[in-house]
Amino acid sequence: MLAKDYPGIGWIGLCDIREDLGRTLAKDVDADFFTTNFAELIARPEVNATIVATDENQHFAPTMAAIERGHALFIEKPLATEVGESSKILSAIEAVGVDAVVGYTQRFRRRFLAVKERLVTGQIGETTAVVTRAFMNLMVPIATTRRTNQRHNLTPMVVSGTHSLDMSLWLMEGLEPVSVYASSSDKVLAEYGTKDATFGVFNMNDGTIFSMNISWALPEV
Repeated sequence: MLAKDYPGIGWIGLCDIREDLGRTLAKDVDADFFTTNFAELIARPEVNATIVATDENQHFAPTMAAIERGHALFIEKPLATEVGESSKILSAIEAVGVDAVVGYTQRFRRRFLAVKERLVTGQIGETTAVVTRAFMNLMVPIATTRRTNQRHNLTPMVVSGTHSLDMSLWLMEGLEPVSVYASSSDKVLAEYGTKDATFGVFNMNDGTIFSMNISWALPEV
């Protein structure tokens, strides 16, 4: 829908493995082309930019295909759910030099931009400790795991906590983690093939400590 409203777009192609839903969306956005095969769409000569908005664990193949074609990229978070796949995508992006962004929209919220400005200008002072916590209800993991049997990495940290991780590292720009300790629990969501919560402690390269906690096991009501 965003592509439809953006005046810089001259041609829209759409791919969805659910043909009924895909054709409905294609009609809504007045798409010029529809297919259920992402490789066919990405190979079209009209395409020079790709939005990867598949399920979380299906990002790798279409992203790599778009990089090979030199497309500008918008990738829904996370980059990939497998560490090895994420590393390959990042290496390919850097090697080809394509313009690629991951959909971390929190960076554009006024409240966080204000905090970033105060950190950069020194108004807050030196950061010595960082804490982020997020608690979500069961609707999120149930909906996320329902769509696939590949659930081993569809954890609260990978799927939802990645927003907090990106935000914290952005606010701590220039710092890098030198060690990480994390632990998870699965009393509630083991039957769905995922975790209830993950708590982690990061030690940064300037001595800052960073605590990051995410749970998506709260009751639906």
